[in-house]
Amino acid sequence: MQPLIYDRAVFIKQHILMPLTVFFLMIPVLEFTPLEMWLSEHFFDSMTRQWPLKDDWWIQQFLHKGGQKFSKLVGVILLATALYSNFKGSKLYCYRKALWFLFLASVTGPALVAVLKSHTHIYCPWSLKVFSGDKPYIRLFDAVDNGLKVGHCFPSGHASGGFAFISLYFFFLVVNPRYRFYGLAFGLILGLVYGIAQQMRGAHFLSHDVFALAICWISSVFWFLLFYYRELKPRDV
Repeated sequence: MQPLIYDRAVFIKQHILMPLTVFFLMIPVLEFTPLEMWLSEHFFDSMTRQWPLKDDWWIQQFLHKGGQKFSKLVGVILLATALYSNFKGSKLYCYRKALWFLFLASVTGPALVAVLKSHTHIYCPWSLKVFSGDKPYIRLFDAVDNGLKVGHCFPSGHASGGFAFISLYFFFLVVNPRYRFYGLAFGLILGLVYGIAQQMRGAHFLSHDVFALAICWISSVFWFLLFYYRELKPRDV
């Protein structure tokens, strides 16, 4: 493997400061405008008071349940590959550090999302009174009645299973930088597909997916700095 050549200050600016700035600028738009409610209304039939695509086979079985199985399978493959790379006789021995990074960065984001989902009081669109459910519409910064049960809907767990693979961007940044944007595109597209599919079913709002993306990105950056901070060097001018 070639030594990593990347300016630390540039890395921090491009991968931490700029993404976080965009994320924090999006929060007011998502939390204090009717944008995501307006988007969800397009998938809700106001005449029948139902979500027509909630039980659609392609969305529920293929993209949701099938997507869950795919993400879990890839996670198992990544773990097995990382373990195999520890053996000195293996062809992957020189990539062991990068492979362990890839595994840890890929599973941490969804794990953090799962923990948050078990504590937040934000409900799925299909559970809200405005969409024929029985729960109030609660935003992230709204006051919460102590008597309300946990919503188990925020951030989006399924979208995080796709966004987890933006870790490929950082993996290729080390292994073969020219492929890094292919890795980024794969993670973003898969997360968007998973996320939009769930929005169409009434399972999530747009903000649920955006926060899942932010968590997966931050977890990848965290592991990357933990593994490679000392190897980030100034570029030759």
